[in-house]
Amino acid sequence: MNKLKAVLVSLILFVSVSSFAQSDKYVNAMKENLQKLSENFTENLQPVSAQFERIAQAEQTQWLPYYYAAYFTALQTYIKPDNTTSDKILDKAQSMLDEAFKLHPDSSECMVVQGFIHVGRIMVDPMNRGAEYSQLANTAFQKSIVLNPANPRGYYMKGMTVMNTPDFYGGGKIPAKPILTEAMAKFEAFTPSSPIAPNWGKDQCKQQLDACQ
Repeated sequence: MNKLKAVLVSLILFVSVSSFAQSDKYVNAMKENLQKLSENFTENLQPVSAQFERIAQAEQTQWLPYYYAAYFTALQTYIKPDNTTSDKILDKAQSMLDEAFKLHPDSSECMVVQGFIHVGRIMVDPMNRGAEYSQLANTAFQKSIVLNPANPRGYYMKGMTVMNTPDFYGGGKIPAKPILTEAMAKFEAFTPSSPIAPNWGKDQCKQQLDACQ
């Protein structure tokens, strides 16, 4: 799982709360918060997560702040894994993601984060949780693909999960390669729907595909 953790940590999305509307002010606030991660990822991860949660609470009709709050909260368990606290942090991430799903129930992007949270659960106790949560993660990534076949992140995360599954469970580089190949093709054709929409994973996908050669 160390390899998977290192790759997932690299999935950075490059992109005083009062009331944010769907306006330049809202978009700029979202962009500013995402930009902080490129300035100092490790130090800013928790504050960025908390800020997205505040934006989400202030602007409760927008699903993206909840999405980012969920993703970056879950990512904290990859940066600083602690088996005594990870489940609690992932529970919080799940609660944020549940709110995003309420606003955007058929979201392919949210389903990717759902799988990401499931993978985080595996890392707490791989021996006892691997089988159950691997299946849940793969199901989430497959649902992401069904909901939006043009979204490359569902393919990419599915490929990563397969690649890091032991060979005797049907995983490894050989079965992962065609999935990652399809993911790269999707990345090449993908255009984000807005400046603050999810747009991550292409470079990391290429790295993992190269590792399959």
